[in-house]
Amino acid sequence: MARLQRRILIGAVVAAILIAIAAVVLPRTQVFAVEEIAVEGAVQLSPEEVEAATGIVNGTPIGAVNTHDAAVGVAGLPWVKSATVTRSWPSTIKIELVEHTAVAFVAEPDGSHLINAQGEVFAVDDPPAGAVEITGAAARDGAALSGAMGVVSSISGPSREAVASIEARSPNTFVLKLKDGRTVVWGASENNANKALALESVLQREGREFNISNPQQVTVR
Repeated sequence: MARLQRRILIGAVVAAILIAIAAVVLPRTQVFAVEEIAVEGAVQLSPEEVEAATGIVNGTPIGAVNTHDAAVGVAGLPWVKSATVTRSWPSTIKIELVEHTAVAFVAEPDGSHLINAQGEVFAVDDPPAGAVEITGAAARDGAALSGAMGVVSSISGPSREAVASIEARSPNTFVLKLKDGRTVVWGASENNANKALALESVLQREGREFNISNPQQVTVR
């Protein structure tokens, strides 16, 4: 009886060792090879661009994939704000990313410098729909750019669609150029919430030039 119990114990130990070895070895063999790279969250980027940035090749043993390095590669793409790479057994690599949102841009000789809501230039690329151009003599001034972003961020979506550009005449003077040719003098980047409400109002009014630098006393010409 003791001998039988010993054999059973030895068999169990051997089985456990074999299972442990299989758990380590099999994922790094072609038995569990990458067959699909699934990308979620890509809007401006194509899935192919994201896949290429991972450096992962289909057919690679899924257990051998370095998910950290793959995520770093994806995060290196200009449009990517954050990226996560995980394994989905038995054969899929899952990539979840969050892209920057371009709310404004400055046209430079090398292309359009896209700016997110935090005022960071994150890419040189074609501006997407909804991004407002920042123009004017002070457009490249850090303080003016920060002020312009305060203006852009305060304008609601429907109103923003009517704005073609924001001219930074100085760090404290901004003028909105509307797509229909009208202009709106915003003034300094302050009291922006009330000015944004005033903008919504003047967009419905007749006139060629509006001054909402004092949103309590809007003037029209």
